Amino acid sequence: MPSRIAVRLAGALTITMASLAALTACDGIGRLRTTWVADGDVVLRETVRAGRLTDQDLREASGLTPSQREPGMFWFLNDSGNDERLFAADSAGRALGTVWVTGTRNQDWEALSSGPCPEGHCLYIADTGDNMALRPVVQLLRLPEPSRTAREVPLAQTLTLRYADGAHDVEAMYVAPDTSVWLITKRPTTNDGGAFRPVRVYRVPPEAWGSTEPVTVSVMDSLPVVPVRRSSRDWVTDASLSAPDSTGRRRLALLTYGAVHIFEVDSASGRPGAAVARCSLPIHERSAEGITWLPDGRILLVNEGRGGVMYAGLCP
Repeated sequence: MPSRIAVRLAGALTITMASLAALTACDGIGRLRTTWVADGDVVLRETVRAGRLTDQDLREASGLTPSQREPGMFWFLNDSGNDERLFAADSAGRALGTVWVTGTRNQDWEALSSGPCPEGHCLYIADTGDNMALRPVVQLLRLPEPSRTAREVPLAQTLTLRYADGAHDVEAMYVAPDTSVWLITKRPTTNDGGAFRPVRVYRVPPEAWGSTEPVTVSVMDSLPVVPVRRSSRDWVTDASLSAPDSTGRRRLALLTYGAVHIFEVDSASGRPGAAVARCSLPIHERSAEGITWLPDGRILLVNEGRGGVMYAGLCP
């Protein structure tokens, strides 16, 4: 006859195995649903694992944007502590080329967008990372989109910014059709009463690019995303403006570590409007740092880290 201890251990093991079975229920993409998905959440629909970054030098992917020169290709960048390079890859993460950006340095590149510019079409780099909120000024960089076969591309313009309300860590940027650049804060901040505040939104107007002195930008708006210190679920890591649909309407996708938020936007200026949807990420990774739109209306996101995993899905 088994001992009482053995019986208790067997019972505990049965409970543990049952709990594990519940936790490891697959969500259709062969991944476990982590704490990002809470009961009652709307989840990123039809989520599939799109691929994995194959360029081993692309080890801290913090932004991506589609190429306007070559359909099906995307540009990526690394964040702080890395070289001044842009990486080309397809939507499955297969490496297609590397281009050096000359005339600048990577202090903390955190976002990458594409948009119009005097040269025709440009890539915009946000050197705005500031984990400790200590940088007195940050920079936006602009350069004509290169060919993926180019060895290097010179920087066209640098714009130095300061925030009117003090330093912030910013990892989300997008560029509007009128060349306004929009920046959105990442980390928790509190009001005078100690309550956590919604993320802040700043607009860099098109005429700012003519300035040779630092430009001060003020808060233009806030969005109903509230980062808190006890969880990084709602810390903002990237943003992307969609192409216009058949009616000319665009939407904004805002990425946090745990979810994608969709907003209406003004189609010309890019100013964010009403919230459309929030979709939790049914993925195992905790490092989603780059987001963009695919031509079919799906969202493509990439996780930071060497061999970062990429996912695609729909929201809502």
